[in-house]
Amino acid sequence: MVLRTEDEQRELLRIWDAQERELAEFTGNIADYLEQEVLEIKREQYLSDGKWLTTKYLLVTGLGGPHVEFDTDNKISVFWAGRKQEYMTHDPRAVRTIDAIREELDVLAAN
Repeated sequence: MVLRTEDEQRELLRIWDAQERELAEFTGNIADYLEQEVLEIKREQYLSDGKWLTTKYLLVTGLGGPHVEFDTDNKISVFWAGRKQEYMTHDPRAVRTIDAIREELDVLAAN
C-alpha cells in the first residue's frame, strides 16, 4: 500500500471536490456537457433474455495527471501518481445531474 503525504491527500480531495461541485452546479444542456467536458464514456452491460441491459455508465473528465471519472452509480474517482480517491457523492444537486446524464445516455443508446 502506498502511503500519502498530507499534501497529496489534500490535492486528491481538492480534485474530488471540484468534480462534485462541477456536477452540483451544472445547469446547462446535458448534450453540451457530454460533448465539451467528457473525454470518454464507457457502458457496463449484461445480457438478459437476449437483450443488453445497461448497469451503469462511466464518464472520464480528466486524463493523465490526474485521471478523473464518475459513474452513474454516483461514485467519483480521482487517480494520480499511483494513488486513488473514491467516494460516493450524496449532494442532491450532483445526483440530479448524474441522473440526467444517465437518462440522456440511455436515450442515445436506444437510438
